[in-house]
Amino acid sequence: MKNYIKIFLGIFISLCISTELYSQDITLVGESKLTLKGEGVIFSAPSVKLKDNSQIIQAEAITLPQSGYIEMLSPDALLKTRILQMGKKAFLKVGIDSKADVSIVNQSSATAYSIGMDRLSEPESLPFFWKVTSLIPGDEEAMVDLQFSWTKVTEPLDFQLKSLVRKEGSDWLLEYGQEIQDTTVHLRNYTNLKAQSSVFTVSSVRLDSDGDGVPDIQEIREDTDPHDPTDYLDTDGDEVPDYIEVIQNTDPYNPISYLDSNGDGVPDYVRDRSPVMFINLSDIEIPWGYEGIDAMLPNSIVAVLGSGEIVNLEVTWDKSNLDIYKRGTYQIMGDFKSYPGLMNGYNLPSDILVTVLPKPAPIRVNLSQYDFVAEPDEDAIFIADISVVDPVDNIHEIILIDGDRDNGYFEIRNGNQLYWVSADPAAGKTEFFVNFLITDRDGNTLEFLEKLTRHRKSITELFVGNTITPGDDGYNDGWGVPDLMFYEGVRLQIFDRGGMRMFYTLDPSVKWDGTVNGRDVPVGTYYWTIEVGETGEIRKGLLYVLLK
Repeated sequence: MKNYIKIFLGIFISLCISTELYSQDITLVGESKLTLKGEGVIFSAPSVKLKDNSQIIQAEAITLPQSGYIEMLSPDALLKTRILQMGKKAFLKVGIDSKADVSIVNQSSATAYSIGMDRLSEPESLPFFWKVTSLIPGDEEAMVDLQFSWTKVTEPLDFQLKSLVRKEGSDWLLEYGQEIQDTTVHLRNYTNLKAQSSVFTVSSVRLDSDGDGVPDIQEIREDTDPHDPTDYLDTDGDEVPDYIEVIQNTDPYNPISYLDSNGDGVPDYVRDRSPVMFINLSDIEIPWGYEGIDAMLPNSIVAVLGSGEIVNLEVTWDKSNLDIYKRGTYQIMGDFKSYPGLMNGYNLPSDILVTVLPKPAPIRVNLSQYDFVAEPDEDAIFIADISVVDPVDNIHEIILIDGDRDNGYFEIRNGNQLYWVSADPAAGKTEFFVNFLITDRDGNTLEFLEKLTRHRKSITELFVGNTITPGDDGYNDGWGVPDLMFYEGVRLQIFDRGGMRMFYTLDPSVKWDGTVNGRDVPVGTYYWTIEVGETGEIRKGLLYVLLK
């Protein structure tokens, strides 16, 4: 018998249960199809090989006591299953140069599947991949459990992180939800079996989606999030993933055991992910009261990481301690903690110094008026509104310098209103000098002296009463001229008709109550005189004392 038997296009072999075919080798070439029926078909052949577009239909029915597996010599050769009802399993022994076991459990409606194999040159993968396809046209709901097993001899030497990956275009994508053992990968409820083949390989897949240095498949094993760079297994809490510590030959259970190449006390892993320098932080000067500081602060800062990588970090600035209304230098801190995977092993401050330049001092003080009228019956006399001439700001503190000049006669109320509040009438005084102290929000001060003029009623204009009705009824009980309190050298006298003096005072605030030595004077006509030494003026008149 020849070394192999060629089975050509159109040859169909129907084998019944327990049928056994003996041969040295079986090779299907061209577009050959070998259709098997029933279960337990035995091929007692050293090898069963498929080339070109050849197929074995219902390949899971074969028992291979000698060859051990069906070898796929062409990427277009296929093994096809029978129609699998939900929950039914197809088990196929296939391979290229060595055996791999493929298990398909149908989890959807009745469907048949085809399996093809091809060589693969990926350096960290098994040297072949599988093509799994639903044979029902348009079946987009096909769902299967897939299991792939292989032998150690087919693995690359550094093949450690084994996982199932699927090819999509030119990219290999990690399938999640896998159960991974030493030489077996099991993927449950796979639903991407559609019109085109789903192409799988088992690879070391060092894909690291979140950049934390731990491959996704390792994170799947450790039940951490492969898309979160801060979520990784760190048993000893030193911020270095256990996976990295094993690679670096340090103890993942000892928090002081980590790789620290430069001896700075920071793990290399942390250092490589931490800023060691910021290169676009420049100090800022702003005018006093400038409200546009936000436009001057950068939205991002450029950081050099310990790995040498240069990154742009979005930053927010804490301006809570900045007072734009007070000169000085303020430290404005930046916060970039939200940047994924970034560490701050060196606690490097991201700060900018903002200098608020000094404000010009106020220029002068203005009053709404500079003269006022003396009023003897008023406890407080409003004099003027005070305004500060300042081209930069309109908020100031205005006080009177205590004890200076004539400040004791006056008071500032409501922040900017000047009042006369003195009980001392300052007799004879018509000009007053008030010394103001102005302080702005930047701490600048200004002393400013203003002259005020007080107007008094002239002696001839003063009202002098001519009638009193002594008593305690509160009406017209006494005689006096209070407006004279603002003059110096005042003398007031009252005489009876015989020229006897009834009353005398040098104090204009004192009134005559119609008595002499405590006794009421008779009703009648009396005479008064007013003498003002300051002006030399004299006034005289009649006073009538009536019944009480």
